[in-house]
Amino acid sequence: MRYSQLKAFHAVALWGSFSVAADRMGLSQPAISDHIRKLEETYGVQLFIRSRQGAMLSDIGRRLYALTEKLDETETAARDLLSRARGLKVGQMVIGADAAVHILPVLARFSRTYPGVSLKLTTGNSSRLISQLMDFELDFAVVGEKPVSARFDSRLISQSGFLAFVASGHEWSGRKSVSFNELANAQLVMRETGSATREAFDRECMQRGLDTRPFFEIEGREASREAVAAGLGVGIVSEGEYVRDDRICAIAINDWNYQMGEWLVCLKSRNSLHMISSLLALADAA
Repeated sequence: MRYSQLKAFHAVALWGSFSVAADRMGLSQPAISDHIRKLEETYGVQLFIRSRQGAMLSDIGRRLYALTEKLDETETAARDLLSRARGLKVGQMVIGADAAVHILPVLARFSRTYPGVSLKLTTGNSSRLISQLMDFELDFAVVGEKPVSARFDSRLISQSGFLAFVASGHEWSGRKSVSFNELANAQLVMRETGSATREAFDRECMQRGLDTRPFFEIEGREASREAVAAGLGVGIVSEGEYVRDDRICAIAINDWNYQMGEWLVCLKSRNSLHMISSLLALADAA
């Protein structure tokens, strides 16, 4: 059984005529007749009683028509859903961000422009987010390092340097700046492997030939800030992601000029999808 055969049957049953059904479907009458004939021959049934007055449904034909009416309703509903999705009147977009602050202005514009699309924002480190993007769990990832693979379409959406930060009672709390060497020799609170901040710091230590003291490793930016506020050590964060808090103090790093970008990333194979291309257009216009 083919869908085209059921469509032809439904049209003839609906209009009571092979010629009218052919006209409405944009097919020839022989093509409609052939669809019905093959359907009847395949299952050994008679679906229509043909007469000069037209085509009347047999008993099995009436029962099949009751089913194809539902099929027709489903097709209409599917066409409506897809048309509304094409116009971004419905749908959901899932974004994963290592720091939500960078993408929120773009998402706000998207939400105002396409209020029918729901947005879901999750968090994680850059490495994990890229993995989720490749597994189609995310539509976009916002990460601190541009992926090198040609599979990705990446747009730079912000850029900033790094700050150190300490608890208000820390011995450095009154200082305006520290050197990178001092930072490397301090008791540090560091993000987990896979975070862009951690990778940038480790890379700089390697380039300078520096060894660090054992440090306190903690997963997540918020947890890192809480650990620093509790006096567990010195934290490092990009300027754009620093959150003012009376419990902590920001300190400039006077000889580390590295600028960390935040990149909006999607799979290149999906960047022509209307929902994805619409967000990219808003990001480009920012």
